Amino acid sequence: MSLRRIYSRRLVLGLVSGAFAAGPALASSEKKKDGEAQALDPTYKLGSMTIPIVVNGRIVNYVFVALTLRLTSGAEVESFKVQEPVLRDAIMRAAYRTPFVRPDTWQEVDGPRLQAFVLSQCATLFGKGKVASVEIAKQIPRQRVMPPNAAALRAIQNKPDNPNP
Repeated sequence: MSLRRIYSRRLVLGLVSGAFAAGPALASSEKKKDGEAQALDPTYKLGSMTIPIVVNGRIVNYVFVALTLRLTSGAEVESFKVQEPVLRDAIMRAAYRTPFVRPDTWQEVDGPRLQAFVLSQCATLFGKGKVASVEIAKQIPRQRVMPPNAAALRAIQNKPDNPNP
């Protein structure tokens, strides 16, 4: 082999490996551009909370709920970190006082009522106009429990026609 071919191979391999090494650097600059867009629409994620499902004064189930607060562009996230325990406490107190129970299921919370309550508490704690909306990111029931009306209906449907065979 000639000396020229060895140098040209090294040059080609060096350029190719340099292109692969530069790929992540270019991708990170694209992520920064996306991050700038996210800075215009900040969010604050509340940790998962255990909301009780209370019916007739008795706890029948728990639902693990994760909430996301969509903040307005002028809101500071640091103030939300400081006040988060107060907001969580207010949500839990309200969940026991006036439960967020849906009439048709005991496996989910009443989403619109919970969102309206959290939005009103955010206006009280952080000031009006700081939180644009509240989203329920996730709801996971602790148990698969049916309301009594659905259980009675299912029992009637599964009942044999002739009880004395």
